[in-house]
Amino acid sequence: MGISDSNYATELASLKDAQSLAQIMELSEKALNPDASPVALTEAEEILSGYIDGVEARKLVNKSNGRIESIITVHPDKSRGRIYADSWQLPGSNLETLALKITLELAKSLSEDDALWIGANALDQSYISILKTYDFELLRTYRGLRAPVKNIRFPDLPVDFQIRKVNSEADLNSWWKVHQDSFQFHFGFKPRTFEDWKAIVAKAVGVDPEARWLLLYQNKAVGFIECSDLKIDQNTGYVDGLGVIQEFQGRGLGELLLKWAFAYYSAKGITHLELNVDTGNESGALKLYEKLGMKPKHSWQQYQNLDWETLNIK
Repeated sequence: MGISDSNYATELASLKDAQSLAQIMELSEKALNPDASPVALTEAEEILSGYIDGVEARKLVNKSNGRIESIITVHPDKSRGRIYADSWQLPGSNLETLALKITLELAKSLSEDDALWIGANALDQSYISILKTYDFELLRTYRGLRAPVKNIRFPDLPVDFQIRKVNSEADLNSWWKVHQDSFQFHFGFKPRTFEDWKAIVAKAVGVDPEARWLLLYQNKAVGFIECSDLKIDQNTGYVDGLGVIQEFQGRGLGELLLKWAFAYYSAKGITHLELNVDTGNESGALKLYEKLGMKPKHSWQQYQNLDWETLNIK
């Protein structure tokens, strides 16, 4: 790529580096917050597998000892004209500027016409200050939430409602329709075709096929909740997505679906449940999650510079 530092080699990163990424992520988070939770291997595998349209990943290897000290990833989202980027560094390595330089080069190799959204731990003021130096501005703040799971029963369903697992092509199509309707007014949302959306679902990491449900009203899909095994090695369930169509919002159905997930994990003997939320979500999701006892675990932010392709990192 033509990007180097005298002390580091820039190399391709792949799934075989997932353990190194998990360790770097955990060490960097604990340096910012000693109470941060462990990072599961499956989380790192998801990142290095690519979220949507693949991933470009690089690692910075210390030439003196062969240690991986930073991993940089950029994830293209072609249908939304967007590139998501994240990087993690070992505490004290001071590789933030070099990582940003590599991020920009990787993004340019994918598309100079797409928006670039760069993620950062909300506590990482060192990296955030570098982003601001290059005129990146805050787009959104997200929060990871966590709650204990213990002796929770499946909730009773209102009259004419039922919940069933997603287990057919027709169910997938119903799920897609509900998903698109539920999130149509959310920040950054752009619709996807069924085929594009289905491809993303098919490649998801940590899938639990028993934990994808549709909420039906008189046999019409009006809501969904999707959970995964991303953090199962920590005896923790994870909610990947939750939505209710616009027509049925404000009726407590999101709360019903989340309680269903709590009960599912309670029956499996799982001790905690986690999810991520956009703190600016206009639907009031954050208040719902807090109502059900979910408490902040960590926060991260996304930054954007509309002229990112013109930047020259020194």
